[in-house]
Amino acid sequence: MKITAMPLGTGRVLSLSGRLDSDAVPDLDLKCASEASATKSLILDLSGLEYLSSAGLRLILSMGKELQANGGKLVLCVPNGQTRQIIEAAGFHKLFTICATVGEASKHATSAFLVHLHKEWEVDVMTVIGRVDAERAPEVETAGKKILGMPYQKLIINLSGVEYLSSAGLCSLLNLMKLAKEKHGRLFVCCPSSSVQQILKISGFDKIRTIRETVQEAITE
Repeated sequence: MKITAMPLGTGRVLSLSGRLDSDAVPDLDLKCASEASATKSLILDLSGLEYLSSAGLRLILSMGKELQANGGKLVLCVPNGQTRQIIEAAGFHKLFTICATVGEASKHATSAFLVHLHKEWEVDVMTVIGRVDAERAPEVETAGKKILGMPYQKLIINLSGVEYLSSAGLCSLLNLMKLAKEKHGRLFVCCPSSSVQQILKISGFDKIRTIRETVQEAITE
């Protein structure tokens, strides 16, 4: 297997070609460790792979989890085909961002993500910035749980900076709604962008929870 590394913005790209089997895993493991130490955003381009074994899948999974544990991000570049089918059958699309091209992957690898907690008029406000996908949704849910874990708390989730909300992100919001109800607290969602608002409408979220237009509207309610 051939491994080619190159910089891309603030991230790095590892392009693989050939067979990623048990014989190739040790070399890739060493290369990934070296690249991960130099950047937190790593794109793994699998478009040139002819074969992907279970050993290769285990290494990709381990590498992705290690990057996430250190505050980094792994993005997989896998066009439609046999390798994409293997990746999705392994459930990796639920854990990592998967794109068809390196150009598309670069947008996800270098995009900023932030969960900012602050108070306005003694009310807890959580402002989320970036893409809330399967990788980032748990961070949103964990931050919300820290507030709503105590009884009678009020939390406002400001989605004005969210450019994309996945099904995992919707599940996190629903889980926080459930927790707020259990703890006799109050949860408000406000300021979604037009694209996120469309997702909320299509999913029916707006029918079970009124979406406020501004943070101030949610604070005074």
